[in-house]
Amino acid sequence: MMMAETKGMPMLPEEMITEVLVRLPVKAILRSRAVCRRWAALVSSEEFCAAKEAAGSAAEPVKLLFLSRTARYDSTEVRSSDDDGGMRLIILTGMRGESARITSTPCRGLTLLHDPESGFYVLNATTRAVTMLPPCQDKILHSTTAGLGFDAKTKECKVVRLFIGDGETTREAFNRARCEVHTLGGDRWRPISVDGMPCKLAGAALFGGVCHKLPAVFADGCLHWLIHPRFYFATRPAAAVLSFSVADETFSWVRAPPFDWEGAHLTELDGGLCMVREDLLPRASVLSCLEIWKVREDNGDWSLQHRVDLVRLGYRTGHVLTVPQHVRVVGKQGKKMILATSFGRVFAYDLMSQTLELIFGLEGISRYGTERPVARISLFKERLTPVQRHV
Repeated sequence: MMMAETKGMPMLPEEMITEVLVRLPVKAILRSRAVCRRWAALVSSEEFCAAKEAAGSAAEPVKLLFLSRTARYDSTEVRSSDDDGGMRLIILTGMRGESARITSTPCRGLTLLHDPESGFYVLNATTRAVTMLPPCQDKILHSTTAGLGFDAKTKECKVVRLFIGDGETTREAFNRARCEVHTLGGDRWRPISVDGMPCKLAGAALFGGVCHKLPAVFADGCLHWLIHPRFYFATRPAAAVLSFSVADETFSWVRAPPFDWEGAHLTELDGGLCMVREDLLPRASVLSCLEIWKVREDNGDWSLQHRVDLVRLGYRTGHVLTVPQHVRVVGKQGKKMILATSFGRVFAYDLMSQTLELIFGLEGISRYGTERPVARISLFKERLTPVQRHV
């Protein structure tokens, strides 16, 4: 009798269910998938993920992901900064902790990880779902740089990688750079022609990604690589950024900024592409300030958006940021810009009050460490995007 009455009960409109669920914590939403297939499909949909992200508060504390070694050389832990020691989310067996890298900013909640020994992984840290991408046919995993982007036309995520070509010399190998694309859920990597771009631009972008650990940045529908200005150029190149449209799968370039960008890096702030310029103190090899320049999507012009005085911040807060030779802007949350240093420390810089807060520090980083720790830190933005496994 009770079963018959339950089946006859009217169902709530999907819009009403969505309005309730988007206000719940992510852990509660994950548990709600067990209620019924309808709810499981709802909370996994693109529309719900976007609604949940829009409903999120900019005042939420900054959360980070970081890679940690394990007792085994061939496995890596992915941890979150939820507590002082870091909460373990998942162990990736086969990924070597010494050489593993992680993208600094997630794409729709998905994070790309790369190990030159084993290949590429895509992780949703919120759901702890992970997949290993199909092996690359050429097996070139050391001299490669890759990024994760979203195709707004097909609603698909794609991994794009640049890697060296055949050549008798290092210069020839970089100048013959090749490109492949993998669509999440697919079973292979597809070759993409780079013939439309000058070989030196592609080679210089690959050189910066491989030799200087400059990651690809997704912004304005494109993946962007910084073109290294000292890569066998007789004069300063006219282009500073190599861009790849994730939807059209074509290459283009962004003109040079009004300054020498050697030592700069790219980042994404508020959905737009930015370049971070490091300014040194006169007659000293220590940092003075960071300048954040943003490119206009309509005409490609660069304009100065923010200037962070590291010397003044050091006097006011006691945190010395001028000594590390590498400070990376890894992203932004609300009004706070996230800075990662080569000492494994991560700071939140409030753009309104111009104050600095130490939010995280990696253990075991030498005072004379390089920029390597930066490649082990990523923003953690909760989103329920499914991780599609290849067939």
